[in-house]
Amino acid sequence: MKKLFSLAIIIAIAAGVWFFLTPPGDDSSEKVFIISKGEGVKEISQHLEEQGFVKNKFIFETYVWLKKIQVNFQAGEHTLKKNMRLWEVADVLVRTSGPEERDIKILEGWNNREIGKYLEKENILGEEFFLKELDNFEATAGDYGFLKDRPEEATLEGYLFPDTYRIYTKLPPELRSGADEKTDLVRHILKKILNNFDNKLTPELREEIAKQKKTIFEIITMASIVEKEARGEDMALISDIFWRRIDERIALQSDATVNYATGKYETQPSLDDLEIDSPYNTYKYRGLPKGPIGNSGLEAIRAAIYPKANDYWYFLHTKDGQTIYSKNFSEHKANKAKYLQ
Repeated sequence: MKKLFSLAIIIAIAAGVWFFLTPPGDDSSEKVFIISKGEGVKEISQHLEEQGFVKNKFIFETYVWLKKIQVNFQAGEHTLKKNMRLWEVADVLVRTSGPEERDIKILEGWNNREIGKYLEKENILGEEFFLKELDNFEATAGDYGFLKDRPEEATLEGYLFPDTYRIYTKLPPELRSGADEKTDLVRHILKKILNNFDNKLTPELREEIAKQKKTIFEIITMASIVEKEARGEDMALISDIFWRRIDERIALQSDATVNYATGKYETQPSLDDLEIDSPYNTYKYRGLPKGPIGNSGLEAIRAAIYPKANDYWYFLHTKDGQTIYSKNFSEHKANKAKYLQ
């Protein structure tokens, strides 16, 4: 009888341990778990349990102490899934950054091709491979609400938010899908960027866009032009000029959109450039261009949402970068003769 009782206890204990060692769920989506600098095992295990990455913090702590990895946890962001086993979670959290991770910096105004060139220059991904995978990336409106009003034929130009990102250059196993490793790397980078865009475009900004009866796509298209045409306080002034021009059905005549169409970087496009037949040529076609001409920072996006009212209709940039405004075409012609000759 005693033997049966002891066996029952052993089986119960084994079943309990096995229960706690199984994954807490079957959710395979990637979630960010943050270890703050200075946090110890008890705090980390508490947060893991609260966020649903482990079933029981005490079992996790016991595993950590038995493995003697309590001093190996790395502060920073870690990518976890709720269908990971306890030891898989621990393995991710103690993995050192080393050469597998690095920072990339996407600058305000860069278009998608420029981002590709940068990634190639940094020996992370080939430019053409990045652009091809960017087209294939399944970023649907269902995954990201801010893409719901994006035209069906539009790319992700304008949505790749400029910022500094910490990325893997060699993916850990939990981020691999079984597809080509470089394809998974592109997806890893794009998810980070799009999640950042989602966070930066706050509910307050989205409510204001809806209140103005505009779409997010229209806003990021305008922001991309403003990003190229202005800096600082000039952004909101030029945004107002452009929105009023659209309302009055006056061509935007933005040199930046012509440069996007030609692939050039001219301060003043040539007369031949101004004649290019492209939906991005805002000298030839009224209204906003077909889509964004680059990826804008938050300042340009806010300027597109909150233009600063003024009574100017024209502007130009001097060779030293100063912006000169005009209230009518006669003034604008005089300013061109004065500053651009």
